[in-house]
Amino acid sequence: CVVSKLKRIVDGCIDSDDEEEDDEVNLHNNYMPFNLILDDAAGNSFIENPYAPSSDPNTTTEEYIRTPAQDIELGLQASTEDEDVGELRGQHSVDIDECILSSLSIQSKSNNSQQSSTTELGRDEVMKLPTNCPSCNASSETDICVIAIPHFKEVIIMCLFCEQCGYRSSEIKGGGAIPSVGTRTTLQVDSADDLAREVLKSDTAGISIPELDLELNEGGLDGVYTTVEGLLMKMHDRLKEVNPFGVGDTSVKHHANNDDREFSDPLPRHARFVQFLSRLKAMAEGRVLPFVLVISDPLSNSFIGPIPEVATRLALQAEKEGSLTCYETFVDEGLSAEEYERTDEQNVNLGLSDMITEHYQTTTGADE
Repeated sequence: CVVSKLKRIVDGCIDSDDEEEDDEVNLHNNYMPFNLILDDAAGNSFIENPYAPSSDPNTTTEEYIRTPAQDIELGLQASTEDEDVGELRGQHSVDIDECILSSLSIQSKSNNSQQSSTTELGRDEVMKLPTNCPSCNASSETDICVIAIPHFKEVIIMCLFCEQCGYRSSEIKGGGAIPSVGTRTTLQVDSADDLAREVLKSDTAGISIPELDLELNEGGLDGVYTTVEGLLMKMHDRLKEVNPFGVGDTSVKHHANNDDREFSDPLPRHARFVQFLSRLKAMAEGRVLPFVLVISDPLSNSFIGPIPEVATRLALQAEKEGSLTCYETFVDEGLSAEEYERTDEQNVNLGLSDMITEHYQTTTGADE
């Protein structure tokens, strides 16, 4: 009955089976006006203001202090007083141990697969750290958030935006222990849906596109969290900006005499480079398909997600079932991943060869 009434309100009409003489009048009398209340303990909900920048006369906002039970549900630590009492006092008293166990129920179910998860599918609190802008040295803030990607691992996203000069930077770091092997992920891009896949590329990963003979060395691009299209465009912009011989008079032949021509024809190597950038941009825009995208990460901190439609379906299914089993059983036909042993050169470049993780106290004492 409730769903039927909501459908009538959203559609703005009564079902054809209703026997009222005047549908619009009955709709207004029976369902209009009505109140919509959003109660968000995290404060992240919003209703659009059609009168902006003026205030909305039809909307009221009320702030309140969260109960300890709500803090626990949001992943926040309970106060010392509530911990001492052993109860979370809110609308209903809840035992603190039972509340914590309830919030970590999904995590206990996924221990066999060694995957960490939360009831919010990895969404945690955003922390803000005071930071000086590296460009203008003005006071700013760095937002830090730890996100657990289902069936992958935890990643740390850091973002800084300076309101004074507009400087912006973002950084992606892998969380948890350093894996013993690297991962090579291969994606077959056949359609625009593949270009919309989410991509997490760490700062230690390399990228290659065989159809372009493009190979970006490991560490050649900063860590980014974007889509396949966004990654290709970022590569295009970076290659265009960092090439000092691709702009100005260095990209053309200088004429030997004054023949009223400002510049001569472009150099052959510059023409090839421009053609290469044009094809890379065409791939990003979906005008050149198919092609293969390979991301090789010696620290296994990079990730390519499913197409958006499938990702949404999996998220809804995981929320409905209360577990991440659907992610573990899902098979992506356009995506393949293989593990490989890091080379000695890679271990040296990553600083792993000099890292002592066992008996380091004994070793340090012997060296002294």
